[in-house]
Amino acid sequence: MERLDLWFKSALLFFGGLFSLLVDNFGMPFAILVVVQIADVITGLMASRKEGKRWRSAIGIAGFNKKVGLLILIGLVYLIEVNLFGTNAIGGSIATVYIGMELLSNTENLDRIGVYIHPKIRDFIDVMKGKENKFEKD
Repeated sequence: MERLDLWFKSALLFFGGLFSLLVDNFGMPFAILVVVQIADVITGLMASRKEGKRWRSAIGIAGFNKKVGLLILIGLVYLIEVNLFGTNAIGGSIATVYIGMELLSNTENLDRIGVYIHPKIRDFIDVMKGKENKFEKD
C-alpha cells in the first residue's frame, strides 16, 4: 500500500456518498439506523472477543442477513410512502423504533465488554427483553 492516503480518501468518498444518498432519499432516521447497526456489529464482535467466544461465520451471516432484511423492509416502506403519499413519516417512525432497539443491543454489548452500565438501565433492558424484573413486587 504505497499510497495509503488515496485508500483512505477513497473510503471516505464512498461512505460519505453512501450516507448522503441515504439521507437524501430515505431521511435521516434511516441513515442513523445504518450507522447504529454498524456500531452494533462492531460492539458485538468486541464483546464476543472479550468473552473468549470464537467468531462463527454462520452466526455472523445470519445476524447480517437480519439487519439487511430490516433495511430492505424499511426502504420499501419509504419507497411506497414517498411515491404514494409524498411523505416519509411512517418510514422515519419505523426506523426510529429500530434505532432504539439497536441502541439497547449496543448497550448490552458494551456491558459485556465491561463498560459501566447503570443498574437501572440494565433493569430497563431486562424489562424490554421480557425478563422478569427482580425488583418487581407482587
